[in-house]
Amino acid sequence: MKKFLSLLFVALLTMSAWADTTVTFIPGETVGTNTSANALDQMSRDGVIISCTSGAFLANPYRFGGGSTTTITSTEGNIKKIEFTCSASYGYNYGPDQFYGDGYSSHSGSNVGIWQGDADRVVLHNASQSRCTKIVVTLAEEVVTELVPPVFHPNGGEFTGSLAVTLTCPTENASIFYWEGTEEEQGVWNHYNGEFYVTETKTYTAVSTKGTEMSEYVTVTFTKVVQTVEAPVFTPAGGTFSDRIDVTLACATPNAKIFYSLDNELWSQYEGAIPVTDDITIWAKAKVGDVESEVVSATYTKLVAETSEMIFDPKVDFGDGTVQHRGHFSVVKGPVTMYVGDGMISSAGHYAIYGPNDSSALNFTSVGAPIIKIEFYGLFGYAAKHLSLAEGIDGTFTTSGDDGVWEGNAYFVDFNINMQARFTKVIVTVAGAFKKGDVNKDGYVKIDDVTALIDALLGGDPYVETENYSPVNANVNDDTGVTIADVTALIDLLLSGEGD
Repeated sequence: MKKFLSLLFVALLTMSAWADTTVTFIPGETVGTNTSANALDQMSRDGVIISCTSGAFLANPYRFGGGSTTTITSTEGNIKKIEFTCSASYGYNYGPDQFYGDGYSSHSGSNVGIWQGDADRVVLHNASQSRCTKIVVTLAEEVVTELVPPVFHPNGGEFTGSLAVTLTCPTENASIFYWEGTEEEQGVWNHYNGEFYVTETKTYTAVSTKGTEMSEYVTVTFTKVVQTVEAPVFTPAGGTFSDRIDVTLACATPNAKIFYSLDNELWSQYEGAIPVTDDITIWAKAKVGDVESEVVSATYTKLVAETSEMIFDPKVDFGDGTVQHRGHFSVVKGPVTMYVGDGMISSAGHYAIYGPNDSSALNFTSVGAPIIKIEFYGLFGYAAKHLSLAEGIDGTFTTSGDDGVWEGNAYFVDFNINMQARFTKVIVTVAGAFKKGDVNKDGYVKIDDVTALIDALLGGDPYVETENYSPVNANVNDDTGVTIADVTALIDLLLSGEGD
């Protein structure tokens, strides 16, 4: 020990009082549990506890909610000063003037508010929300005249990343020296004049000096623990969806921040559910400090509903209409029936719909499968814009040039006839795959479909689709319903050789 007495001359020149200590709170280093200032939150460091009735100490910057009460307590000595460094200046949102209480002051042009006094417990209030980028609490330690050993903060232990280390000694006018190593294997002595950082496993020893006196040695070991971060978990974990899903991410590692990307290159911090409405792959990773998890991904595929088009062609699809004679008529295509109240099928190759008059009508009815689109191909001067949706009919009807399109989801669609309209073609799209006679939906038309149709007529609802029954395909004779007549039509279809 005596071989180091030569260093005391340096100590005498650099002696300083260690009666006061500071405890510094930095967002991201010392944290609480809340990210929104709407509930009680608390954080502590080196014997100082900061508690707020509506705080967010996991947020960066720290947030103190409007109308909240903040209590700062110390178990290491009375509090002499508290400095709040805010993200905004006096007079602005989140500035230091939002705090108030005995002993507290803030001034125009400054973003720092200060409480001064002598107490082991300080209570402040917030008029509106304040946000702090740093809080420094100064503690008054009891003045000790007897030389005592220094104290490491923290006093050894495990850490991740990098660790800020401070040393204190309550002895008045004492100096502190520290080195890397033990009492027996001493390294280069350093005069302590502020915090230093440890980035790997190290053992340090320190000693206090005052005049020619030297304290006992204090040795601590800081052990670096390799930080591991769990990969985020997707909910749901990929797969298919029909319309829209909201994807959420979670990480089991405490205080981890989650990031996601839609191209595995540009990353955004995850803050809430991600809406998915189309095919997409989402990549995600989690971070704690500089340590990242592995990158994981999930793929979501939108199911494309099967549809079938029913093409009404006036050159061949006459139904019960008559060419060149006005009157009402119906044309059936698969599950869809087009009804015209006053019109005709022209030999020139178009459907003519007359109106407005008392007999005017144009509507579409589907059996078993909803209509999702109707496309009208009009003639110049007799365009689709002469139609409009009847009252109470859902969906949208838009026109462009001579043509028009209705889109929605309905079993019955009705139109007003405002002026005569003529169409060279009408295409009705229904939801679901249509194959006439494939009653059990196995992709084929055979004798099993006759059994399925009879079962539906005898024991179930022939208009309700199930996993193994299609009312659309069951309407074999193309009328307006599913009846025993369709059994006969299906048998005729099979006997004619048109089945599979």
